[in-house]
Amino acid sequence: MTKQKFLMQGILLTAFSLFLRVTNIGYRSYLSAKIGAEGMGLYQLIFSVFMLAVTLSTSGISLAVTRMVTAAIAANRRGTVRSVVTKCFLFCLTVSCTIAVLLLVFSDFAAAVILGYKGAAGSLRILALGLPFMSLCTCMKGYFLAVDESLSTALSDAVEQVLTIFAAVALFWYFAPQSIETACLTAMLASTFGEAVSFLSGWAAYRRSLRRNTPKKAEPGRGVLHGMFHIAVPCTLSSAARSMPSTAENLLIPRELKRCGLSEAQSMASYGLLQGMAMPMLYFPSSFLSSFASLLIPKIAREFEQKHRRAVAHITEKAVGAALQFGVFCAAVFFAFGEDWGRAFYSSAEAGGYLKILAPLVPLLYLDVVVDSLLKGLDEQLNSMKYNFTDSLIRVLLVLCFMRFSGMPAYIAILFFSSIFNAMMSVRRLLKVAQVRVRVVKNAVLPAFYALLSAGMTRAALAPLPLSGIPLVLLEAALAAVFFLCMRALSEAAFQKAGGKKAAASKGDSRLAVSERTISPLRRRA
Repeated sequence: MTKQKFLMQGILLTAFSLFLRVTNIGYRSYLSAKIGAEGMGLYQLIFSVFMLAVTLSTSGISLAVTRMVTAAIAANRRGTVRSVVTKCFLFCLTVSCTIAVLLLVFSDFAAAVILGYKGAAGSLRILALGLPFMSLCTCMKGYFLAVDESLSTALSDAVEQVLTIFAAVALFWYFAPQSIETACLTAMLASTFGEAVSFLSGWAAYRRSLRRNTPKKAEPGRGVLHGMFHIAVPCTLSSAARSMPSTAENLLIPRELKRCGLSEAQSMASYGLLQGMAMPMLYFPSSFLSSFASLLIPKIAREFEQKHRRAVAHITEKAVGAALQFGVFCAAVFFAFGEDWGRAFYSSAEAGGYLKILAPLVPLLYLDVVVDSLLKGLDEQLNSMKYNFTDSLIRVLLVLCFMRFSGMPAYIAILFFSSIFNAMMSVRRLLKVAQVRVRVVKNAVLPAFYALLSAGMTRAALAPLPLSGIPLVLLEAALAAVFFLCMRALSEAAFQKAGGKKAAASKGDSRLAVSERTISPLRRRA
């Protein structure tokens, strides 16, 4: 992939990702207006259990397909691509259907015992039907990444999102559910419908792509099962190691809040405000990074396989620097304007307050998105599994030990500790493998100063204007970004100018030393 094509695909994927995040935030805003903070808490709890099943069905599949198809293309064995992907499809179907059946069978138990809401069993059954579609879409995503056609999967995701939202709005309008359990069932039905349609559109794009990228005569692919166990299984174990404690953590939070003295409705509402509203908003700008991060996997894997150490170090340094600078800017925006964002999207100043409190975590959260992709491309999924499992286990233990005494403030402190610990372990391993160093002053300290200054200037500039809601937050973000980019450009120009003068002075000194070494023998002869 050329640099221009990489940038173009990254820009287009970012546009799609931004569209998906914007519509998702809008959808959550719509749901919160329909079912309230307590309903959002139950909605998030149901998805926590379902996401464990999704993790076991899909994690590592995309990476395994990408790595094996990329290896086949690099070895000029395009005829084996069809066979490789077909065998991966069969593997995905076997695993996902097995897990879907288990979820269907144990849905009543999960709803009554784990969630504490018997009426949530129907939602789990509906979601289980979508697992095979999600697994196959993940497999096709890995193929599209390997053949540099990631826009196809982005388009399928966009179709899924749009149809899910329209289906949810239509179902809420037609059935007008009265209880939060029925409302969640309606939302899950729309989600499964969107996943099925997304698979159909992705399958059509996959068939067209095969005709373009593979010869008509197919060759048998060898070592597919070994590749799945070598690549996918460690990633699945890594994701499961993090997802299982994470699911336990999400289930424990409302229960520990009740032990702290809150009622069941209050504890579920507090959980819904944090995990159902604030955290998705906190991750919203990471769409600008996630698209480029997904493209980094095949790119850095190719350089690593060919032992191009300088290229690996260059890609790593640029990616980590970009993630830090972008995360620092977003943290400043959330810190300065968090309450405006909460009121604009959720009509909740309390959700905005969580955004402001959690803003310092943003650089670490966004850095983790990029570091995780780089480690996968460098065949470091086992170490990633170890770090993720340790981090998740520590969080569960801390929730059990401290939340019953201090409630939500204790959980926020746990989030800070966990994010710092995970970032330290992952970044340390990445820097060691890629053999690079992070320029902390250039990529974190100076951008933090510029970002806070930009946010302050934006606040002062917009104070006289009678704006509110979404127009206000969009203008705040845009104006702060302009100020930040201008300051960064001026800083880069100043550093380059100073570096140029230093290089010229060093060059002059070296010429003077050479001339002196040339003249000295002549003086001695004279």
